Amino acid sequence: MNLTDNEQLKQTFIQIEREATTESFYEFFLSFWSTIVQEELKDNWHIKYLCDELQYLSKFIIERKKKPYDLVINVPPGSTKTTIVLQMYPAWIWAIDPSIRIISSSHGHDLSENSANKSKDIITSKRYQALFPHVRLRRDSKAKSKYATTAGGNRHTTSTNGSATGDHAHLKLMDDLQDITKSASKANREAAISHMKMLFTREVEKDNSINILIMQRLHELDCTAYILSLSNRKVKHICLPAEESDAIKPPELRKHYINGLLDPIRMSDEILAHKKQELGTYGYNSQFQQEATPPEGGIIKRNWFAILEKELFVSRHESPVHFFIDTAYEKKKNVNKKTKEAKNDPTGLLACSFIKGIVYIYDYREVYMELPDLCKFIPKWARSYGYTSRSTIRIEPKASGKSTAQTIRQFTSLNVVEILDANTKDSKETELTNAAPAIEAGRVTLLEGQWNVDFLDRICGFPNAAHDEAVDLLCYAKKFFLGDDNSALVDDAFEKAMKLLS
Repeated sequence: MNLTDNEQLKQTFIQIEREATTESFYEFFLSFWSTIVQEELKDNWHIKYLCDELQYLSKFIIERKKKPYDLVINVPPGSTKTTIVLQMYPAWIWAIDPSIRIISSSHGHDLSENSANKSKDIITSKRYQALFPHVRLRRDSKAKSKYATTAGGNRHTTSTNGSATGDHAHLKLMDDLQDITKSASKANREAAISHMKMLFTREVEKDNSINILIMQRLHELDCTAYILSLSNRKVKHICLPAEESDAIKPPELRKHYINGLLDPIRMSDEILAHKKQELGTYGYNSQFQQEATPPEGGIIKRNWFAILEKELFVSRHESPVHFFIDTAYEKKKNVNKKTKEAKNDPTGLLACSFIKGIVYIYDYREVYMELPDLCKFIPKWARSYGYTSRSTIRIEPKASGKSTAQTIRQFTSLNVVEILDANTKDSKETELTNAAPAIEAGRVTLLEGQWNVDFLDRICGFPNAAHDEAVDLLCYAKKFFLGDDNSALVDDAFEKAMKLLS
């Protein structure tokens, strides 16, 4: 039977669109946008850039060649990242090779299933079937969390608390494995990393199976930091903050920013100003700027601390120095080779004195020692900063703290005290927030030293900094010297001053 002119024309258009959409993932994205999204597309340069990057990697998957690298993408919310990576990409790659096996995951199972269903909506649409009739879903395998093609491909959907036992994939797509609402939770962060490590092992071929992680930065030790720290894994890092900054990766992408903005339409100055107010410093910097630690600080700002020359201060002031210690069990520092941050907790030590209403910090340091070495180190360290009979060494009685305090008390004449409120204190966020007014008022001053940078990074980077020992110790020192409500300032000297004034 001969085709009519209209049918021939229709077949010609189908062939043209088939070729255009298979040759370009970006064209496929544009063509099928309205299939799963009701709103009109507000296109931006980063969408094509991400589509082209995914298309480049697909060649290695389809041809079963050794992959050039895994991929990490950090972009703000509302950047169409999930639509591109978890919803459109699987449908497009099946249009070329329906035998590809895929595992996709998000922090919540409902989110994972929703993305898989969006892909299925594309695949089962009349338009897709007209263009790619060779892609058929098996009738006996159409579950929400797992479905397969008649060509041997499949898609397994899981989540951070789920598994992928028995499944292996050519392509693993990981979208926001860590719940943003629990970004300060170490347990949530470690669960996401553990899940990601498990997905790394679910590969058809080690050299061919590609891992793609897409997320906002949430912590200095989040999933992005973990995968970038792996020395045995080549990773390309794409980082696109909402506002132009040094965080942009690759750096040459900076040229695409318009008036300093990634997306002037969807993330205009007005919209970003609203987001800053809505999310606060940490929320905005992590989600929109891809900076786990805001440059100026979060709860505590860097410019709140004065820094004095140590030698000049010591020569003019004489006051007992007190020492605060937060111990840990680990003796060995386990370092991320790329981030240079320790992955395990150190023992934190803080030395400070109190003069005329101001806490002066002499030293802060972090050490990794077992109990015997730590007990030898603490007396030497304390004496090096002017320990006298009026000084105290105040140790938090957790981890090895109680044993440390007992040992030093038994074998030395040092005044060792256990911090009594260590087990009944409020959350770290609450403690530091309560201490913030005194710090902002200039009641904490640092004496100049190499330790200043690390200390400020820990304090001003909280709660997203890698370690929080400095936060605990600063809060203990503030309470000890100033009290919960700065009541320590009302002392004999203050009363005498008031009498003179009257």
